Amino acid sequence: MASKEAADNGIKNGGTPRPKPNPNFAPAGQARSARTNAAPQHRPSGQRAANGQPVHSGARPAGSRPQGQRSASGRPAPQAVRKTDSGTRNANAAKPRSAQGGKQQHKKRRRKKSRAPQIALASVLCIAGAGVLAYFAGYAYYKDKFTANTFVNGVEVSGKTFAEASKLFEHEEVPDALEVIRPSGETVDIQLSSINYSYSYEKELKKVYDDIDRKSWFAALLSKTDYTFTDVASYDKNKLVQEMESSDWGSNVNENAKLRTNDDGYYIVPEVQGDVFDMTELEKYVIKCLDKGSYTVEGVDSGAYTAPDTVSGDLEAKLETLNKLWNVKIKYDFNYTKETLTGKQLTKMVHVKRDGSYTVDEDACMKYIEKLARKYDTYNTERKFKATIQGKITVPISSDAKYGWWLDQQQTCDQLVGLIKKGKTKKKVEPIYYSHGNYEFTGLASARSKNDDIGKTYLEVDLTNQQFWYYKKGKKIRSGYIVSGQTTSEARTTLPGVYKVWQKATNYRMKDSNADGDTWDTTCNYWNRIAIVGIGMHDSTWRGGAFGGDIYKYNGSHGCINMTYDDAKYIYDNVAMGTPVVMYY
Repeated sequence: MASKEAADNGIKNGGTPRPKPNPNFAPAGQARSARTNAAPQHRPSGQRAANGQPVHSGARPAGSRPQGQRSASGRPAPQAVRKTDSGTRNANAAKPRSAQGGKQQHKKRRRKKSRAPQIALASVLCIAGAGVLAYFAGYAYYKDKFTANTFVNGVEVSGKTFAEASKLFEHEEVPDALEVIRPSGETVDIQLSSINYSYSYEKELKKVYDDIDRKSWFAALLSKTDYTFTDVASYDKNKLVQEMESSDWGSNVNENAKLRTNDDGYYIVPEVQGDVFDMTELEKYVIKCLDKGSYTVEGVDSGAYTAPDTVSGDLEAKLETLNKLWNVKIKYDFNYTKETLTGKQLTKMVHVKRDGSYTVDEDACMKYIEKLARKYDTYNTERKFKATIQGKITVPISSDAKYGWWLDQQQTCDQLVGLIKKGKTKKKVEPIYYSHGNYEFTGLASARSKNDDIGKTYLEVDLTNQQFWYYKKGKKIRSGYIVSGQTTSEARTTLPGVYKVWQKATNYRMKDSNADGDTWDTTCNYWNRIAIVGIGMHDSTWRGGAFGGDIYKYNGSHGCINMTYDDAKYIYDNVAMGTPVVMYY
């Protein structure tokens, strides 16, 4: 307040403010006097203070330092700056500060130190402390237990006390005999008394229990530890071997696994393990089991038995393939009926390998096709027929008559092989029939039935009576007289049999020769071919209308059926291609 009043007084008097001496300030090396209430003393400019220091102009308050002067600590005195209406100026020019106030400002301006190292150190100490606690907690837990990941004879005993672990190795009361089960299910019994047998496991288990380093319990968390002991049983091994070798182990032979069929397909009949084994290996396995206190031994688990050559697993892929083929069906269309090749039949036409792949047996396929041919072929067969004049007759076969169904067995077999290789069901398969040029060895599809392939629409030629008839759906539509081949020469005789209409032409030139050396070259108006060789039903206008009777015997044709112009034209216009032509004597 004293400094402020002095400044105010100086301003009021219109002059430079006069500084008041600071009663709390003392020059260096002198003690400060007690605070006094005496009136301030002013020195003129240029005078010195009592300590000999000059008094600076500018009326600086006592206790303040000039600009640039250092404090007692040696640090530059801080400068306070404030802003007024006329600009910025040094606040010290108007407001003096005590030395104590300067020290407080200096302390506030000191830079704060980082606390990160202290925090890190504290964290490390906490973690270390937690680790120590965890270690002792684990040690306390495992002090009377097996450590983690501990196995004895394959049995896990982790975290168990000795008493708890002992229960895992307890077994039924020791029986009177060791029982070895043969593959057939029958047993070989060896009396334990005969081999001086006794059993105790606790001693060996206790050795394992005491051997554990519980101070390093944490290391057991990282890996599995296995312990084994075999000396829990006491017996005479030589006597055991003697007992085994003197026992009856059977004489059954091995039986391979087999594939069999039922209504649903194929299935596997498992193999039968016989009494074929290595006695030395079996003895080792029995000893191992007995050492562990096992009194019932499965012989087949010993690895001593020789397995059958083929076991069930060997047939799995083959079984799958056969059952896929079992579900395949191939249906042949024979017009009036269908013949189905079943999966059961089909699987007998393949050779399936162990890996499930298969090849087709072409010979087996051909046998099946031959069977179809015997059942459905009508080509070159005699036929029962009801003749118009002669009644019930048997129409014979001949080399010229080619009507009927004749399966091309080789091509149909190749077709079947291809279908089996694809392994897919085929609901309709057209058999392949023989052909010669444009002539196909088939009959009239609509006339085909189980016992007949002529039907009720056909041309009938009675070579004895020299007449013909056309029946359509069982009704006689047309008839007439004919002249057939001359019977005085075998080369000219018209042969009996069933033919068919398979080619037609008009203004057809007939030029040929025969075995007798006869030649001819003439033209007809309507040509209806009925055989592969040059036999047809055609008009013969050169006969002047003379047909029928016995003309064929002395003035017959070279084998064709001579007809009137109208009859030949009618056949040409109205009889369908493929219509059977039945000729007989």
